[in-house]
Amino acid sequence: PRRLQIEFSQVVQQITEGEGGEVSPKEMWDAFYEEYLAPVTPLERIRQRVDAAEIDGGTDTVTAVVKIDGEEREIVGAGNGPLAAFCDALGAIGFDVNVLDYSEHAMSAGEEAKAAAYVEASIGGKTVWGVGIATSITTASLRA
Repeated sequence: PRRLQIEFSQVVQQITEGEGGEVSPKEMWDAFYEEYLAPVTPLERIRQRVDAAEIDGGTDTVTAVVKIDGEEREIVGAGNGPLAAFCDALGAIGFDVNVLDYSEHAMSAGEEAKAAAYVEASIGGKTVWGVGIATSITTASLRA
């Protein structure tokens, strides 16, 4: 997404100003991983189960195990899709998460293809980006 590109370009700019010179592709990937893909404390998603609505307009339920400050905890939420249900579950334990933008794409073709999901969210009034990669688009979305 364009706004993510703009934000990440600022991360790369800080690296070039701090170290001088160009940023190698590996350094760029490492910076992207640390900024958007690495687990973030105090909250880390461990696993989830999604019970999808059988009809359009129904409610999905997500049951997830998250780690909060090192302690695992099961949370449950409901919404009009897995991501909304996960945000509902997070809200129930005090994390005010609102999805502002969402996009996804396949990273390759075939049975074992991975998907990437990009989520722009407001968390406690601060706008942040998350990225998730997995063979399941649902898992990628919730990782983001």
